[in-house]
Amino acid sequence: FSKISSHEFELAKQLYESINSLNKVKVVGKDFSNTNRTPTVSFVHTDYMPQEICKALASENICAWDGHFYALKAIQKLGLEQKGGVTRLGVSLYNTEEEIERVVAVISKL
Repeated sequence: FSKISSHEFELAKQLYESINSLNKVKVVGKDFSNTNRTPTVSFVHTDYMPQEICKALASENICAWDGHFYALKAIQKLGLEQKGGVTRLGVSLYNTEEEIERVVAVISKL
C-alpha cells in the first residue's frame, strides 16, 4: 500500500504543478507539500466552464468530473457556484506519467 500511495502522490503532484503552471488555469486547493494529501486536483479555467473542460477531456478519453462535489458552501464562498464549480481529476494506482502529460496537453490547448 505504501508503494501505491507513493505512486499516486507523485503523479498527483506532477498533475498539480503542471496544471498550476498553465495560463488561464487556477488550481483550487492545497499543494502537495504534505504527503498526507488525497491524489485529486481541482481547478478552474478563466475561459471555460468545468463542464466544457470535462467534455474536451472526454473527447480524448480522459475521465474528469465537474461540479461542487458536495462542498457547496466552499464553492459558494469561493464564488464558483455560478461558474459550475470546479473541474476535478483524480489519480489512481493504474495511472501513468504519460497519462498525466496527456491531460496537461489537452488542458493547455484550451
